[in-house]
Amino acid sequence: MDSRVLWLWLQHALGAGSRKHPLILEKFGDLETFWNAGPAVWNEQAYLTPKMRRALKTFTLDDAQGLLEYAEKLGQQILTPDMPAYPEKLRVLPDYPCALFIKGQMPPVDYLLTVAMVGTRKATYDGLHAARRFAREIAKAGAIIVSGGALGVDTQAHLGALDADAYTVCVLGCGLEQEYLMANADLRARIARFGALISEYPPGTVAMGSNFPIRNRIISGLSDAVVVVEAAQKSGSLITAHCALDQGRDVFAIPGSVENRNACGTNALLSDGAIPASTPDDVLRYYETRYQLRVPMQPQVSPPSRTAAAPKPEKRPGKPAKPAVDLSQFSDAAKTLYEALDGDKTVTMDKLCADTGLPVYKLLAAATELELMGLIEGASGQRYRRKGK
Repeated sequence: MDSRVLWLWLQHALGAGSRKHPLILEKFGDLETFWNAGPAVWNEQAYLTPKMRRALKTFTLDDAQGLLEYAEKLGQQILTPDMPAYPEKLRVLPDYPCALFIKGQMPPVDYLLTVAMVGTRKATYDGLHAARRFAREIAKAGAIIVSGGALGVDTQAHLGALDADAYTVCVLGCGLEQEYLMANADLRARIARFGALISEYPPGTVAMGSNFPIRNRIISGLSDAVVVVEAAQKSGSLITAHCALDQGRDVFAIPGSVENRNACGTNALLSDGAIPASTPDDVLRYYETRYQLRVPMQPQVSPPSRTAAAPKPEKRPGKPAKPAVDLSQFSDAAKTLYEALDGDKTVTMDKLCADTGLPVYKLLAAATELELMGLIEGASGQRYRRKGK
């Protein structure tokens, strides 16, 4: 019997984030023995809730086999704790996932420095800038960057790793095929090519608020350290930080202004003993002797251009060149940003905010959409221009 089928059957019954499966293995030795024991014995296990016992009976091995085949049809791999490729960093947790659905290739998180970067979706300009710079410089040193694929800090962390041509892992709180945060659909596709999308949730699971706190233990569990960039007082990023502390991982926080409400959570973490990180080196120096890192680092004040400068488009007499671009599939913010960029002129983020009336976090999310589709390119100092043809 394919052991993945048994793990999928058990995960369906216990639910994501359960701590019951180690008790089952301790008592029965392996899942096949537990399966063969049957409903009468399952009902005797006091640590299983009535709901779990019902699910063990109603969701059959044939159902689990069908789920396995469906996931593979979608191009997803299944990793279970008895497989060598399953990360040891997760296997040692008391609530390790019974199964991981993966698109792409799981990077060697057990052998390379792995750093999670988390923060608010509505980050400030400085927070977004810091997230991308920290991720890029830490990844350049040879580390893997883990985050949650959301807008804001998560997006910039993944992009920073991709800037460095490095591994990045996106841990989702829904099925991998779900149309979650479609503004980041192209980013997720890039991550799957150069790293991995992973989820504990099977295909068909929609993104629900209750899924994400459970998901966060995987983000921290895969990592040696969690860097919190910006977090408000009641931010989900603080849940990830507390998961990291429970798991014995290091927690770093980037200090912020007392006037910035997005720094309330990070500053509170610092008060509680988190390690301050003002530069990427502040993180890397903790791991120089444990991992072979490419250090010392030279942090940059401004992020470099993500692409080589494109040749300027030729202008026809009487009218500036304006490429015909179908923007119908883009967000309203992306359309507004594209129209605000004129020809090959480079425009600062401050001017774009003034011209469009949109806040920085929306413009940066829009810029990500357009960059991923090759329509615009970034220059140093958070400036943007249309990409030359």
